[in-house]
Amino acid sequence: MKEGMSMNRVSWKGKSLMTVLALLLVITGCSGEVQKEGSTAEEGGIDRESPVLTNPKDFKFDPPVTVSTGIRWSAQGENEFKEGETIQDNFHTRWMSDSMGINLTFDFVVPNLEDYQTKLRLMMAGNQKLPDVFTTKVEMANDLISAGKVQPLNDYIDQYLSDNLKAIYEKYPEVLYPVTRDGQIYGLPNMFAMDEGTVMWVREDWLNALGLEAPTTIDEMTEVLRAFTEDDPDGNGKDDTLGLAVSLKEGPYNWMSSADGLVGAFGNHMPSKYIWEYWNPDESGQLVYNGIQPGIKDFLAQMRDWMSNGYVDPEAGIKDAAKAGEIAASGEAGIIFGPPWMDGYPLGGVEGFKAYPLPAGPGGQQARAEKSMVRDYLVFNKDFNNVDAMMGYINKIYAASFGEEDPYFDEALRNGWMEGYDYVLHEGNVYRGNFDEHGIPSDKWPNPADANVTYDLTLPFMNGIIPFQSDSAFQKFLSDPDADPDNMAEISVSKAKPRMLEAGIVRVSQNDNVIVNYFNGPPTKTMVSKGELLIKLMTESYLKIIYGDEPVDYFDTFVEEWKKNGGDQMTEEVNEWYENVKQ
Repeated sequence: MKEGMSMNRVSWKGKSLMTVLALLLVITGCSGEVQKEGSTAEEGGIDRESPVLTNPKDFKFDPPVTVSTGIRWSAQGENEFKEGETIQDNFHTRWMSDSMGINLTFDFVVPNLEDYQTKLRLMMAGNQKLPDVFTTKVEMANDLISAGKVQPLNDYIDQYLSDNLKAIYEKYPEVLYPVTRDGQIYGLPNMFAMDEGTVMWVREDWLNALGLEAPTTIDEMTEVLRAFTEDDPDGNGKDDTLGLAVSLKEGPYNWMSSADGLVGAFGNHMPSKYIWEYWNPDESGQLVYNGIQPGIKDFLAQMRDWMSNGYVDPEAGIKDAAKAGEIAASGEAGIIFGPPWMDGYPLGGVEGFKAYPLPAGPGGQQARAEKSMVRDYLVFNKDFNNVDAMMGYINKIYAASFGEEDPYFDEALRNGWMEGYDYVLHEGNVYRGNFDEHGIPSDKWPNPADANVTYDLTLPFMNGIIPFQSDSAFQKFLSDPDADPDNMAEISVSKAKPRMLEAGIVRVSQNDNVIVNYFNGPPTKTMVSKGELLIKLMTESYLKIIYGDEPVDYFDTFVEEWKKNGGDQMTEEVNEWYENVKQ
């Protein structure tokens, strides 16, 4: 595997979590001081025998404990909850209370991340009581830790967290780096499923109409783009098609309508709209910022050629990912890059699209970006004294993914989150949709008025997701749609349509060809002060080259500007961090 493309960011294999914690004490000793603000629950310990330890499978707190939180949430459709239920009072909050003796209260509910962060910062500035437990992005977690507002969790992790979840942290220790100070861990990571890697979606019906094969190289792709643009692939006699739909507004890598599968054909570096990604090692072992590497110049030259020939949506530089996706969904573009789930959105109404592997570049290389493994972190107020209760709850949520062998596995979660909400039991069988077709009486449907409605769970804290757990499920359910799922990840995949399952298999087949970010620490000083400026410089320079406003060699001018305007200093800071963590 080529340098910079390994998925093992920093290896701690063979070490127990406590050994990793001891090593983190050395690694993070210079990460910044933590202000001490009164005593913490960990310093005082839990002054009762915890049922989480005495009865892990069926623990219940008596008397009940109350836990406050604040969340960001907004309705995503008409079927979020059953009539009379809300985000504050629903089947899951009642399950927490009835099953575990944990009464959840909400200090605030806001609709988006910006409002959520503003609310927390105002509470911090006014020295108001923060919720007992809440999630936060890395930047704010860093501020909360430095201000002494949240408590260290090492002892709780050691004593209360399930062995299976500890094993995940041992396997991916880098997920803990951003919330570790002086060897103390201040947050638990909410991780992604890592099932969104980019594939190449191509109009197979257009290929067939023109007698073409799906492109396997950049050279072949050039010819396919030309044909899709010039040879009337939809056969309507009009000049109304183009080759590639892509969003370049914020750089090549995006959540969909992305160009990362094209960047990866020219090298093992990936530009991002976030300054803290992507960084990976050069030949000397030093971390380098991906957006200024020579392979990016080759990518820009190729995009410039395609743009000048009219093969690419001319508005790619001003369209976000959703708008770019509309070009493919409308039948105007024949190729778009993005995750397997694009089968449903935005390509759900276009049957002709099929997922293919990424095209290889001049040197035979294929690669995609691998997103960060962590969504956000769960942190605990420094004065919160019921951390064991939350650890027990977290164990149960993750046990639903680990399966019945986990000591915390709750039989009530075997088939889903709640019968009558996300599944129905009927005559000994489990059904998750199309209830009328299976002869199930309407009074057993989650929504008696609609046989296809189910209610998904909005988890208030941890999502219970285990990275890469769903990989084998794509082939399992494509081979046998009626197979029984063994865990929550498989339950999710079992609902996918065949085209998405096929796309998932394509994605899994290229899991070794990924570009990962080796920088997992908190933002450095220069990232905070100059990161936004440097990202703007990069994005604008790329677009000038792609649209022909500047020559390809302008890339070299951009690189020099990037370095002298804070890039070199930032690189020093990143490598100071990296020297402390690498082995």
